[in-house]
Amino acid sequence: MTIVLFDIDGTLVTTGGGARRAFGRALCEAAGRPISPDGHSFSGRTDPQIARDILAAHGLAGADLETAIPEAIRLYLRYFEELLGSRREQVEVLPGVRPLLERLGGVPEVRVALLTGNVEPGARLKLGAPGLVHHFDFSLSCFGSDDADRYRLPALALERARRVLGREVPGGRLVLVGDSEHDVLCGRSIGARAVAVCTGWTPADKLRALRPHALLQDLSDTERALAALLDGPARPGAP
Repeated sequence: MTIVLFDIDGTLVTTGGGARRAFGRALCEAAGRPISPDGHSFSGRTDPQIARDILAAHGLAGADLETAIPEAIRLYLRYFEELLGSRREQVEVLPGVRPLLERLGGVPEVRVALLTGNVEPGARLKLGAPGLVHHFDFSLSCFGSDDADRYRLPALALERARRVLGREVPGGRLVLVGDSEHDVLCGRSIGARAVAVCTGWTPADKLRALRPHALLQDLSDTERALAALLDGPARPGAP
């Protein structure tokens, strides 16, 4: 059994800045003061960690910070859902994603799930708008709402897979697909494979230097993407 775990933003879809704007609005309201996310990277990080870092950088601390984080997440989900209600096309599916997911769904002994910094409701919103939710097994997925530390999610995914499937699953049978350095690095502690795609905000040279098991410019070549996900590349880090 191979479990392919996809990141969302920059890997499967892009929201054209819509999610970031909703997040910024939520941070301001939760903090009760002007908050700007400018200069803060969202890439490869969990929603709770993003909220914590930005709010702390704007002076929130202690009980005020701990109260503002979940409130910011709650408001973000509300504002992003409102945005999608008026502009569902705000979420754009990246090249090759649909045909790759269709093909993966027909491969025996492969399960397709998510490993993402999005909280689960946010993941459902982003994938629901373009009609991608049905491709993913949420019982095997891990989200920023499971743990704010992205680097703890792969071990949690492995534990979840063993429990749900009722069998031993080696770490090497997990394949993490993502566009950031954190997607490449976070699964190494359990021996998971990493397939990096250059469709997000991390430069290709930076991803290549981390030596993922495979590096793809995008997912538009379905056969090549399948080979990278399921067979492994001839040499680590090869473009």
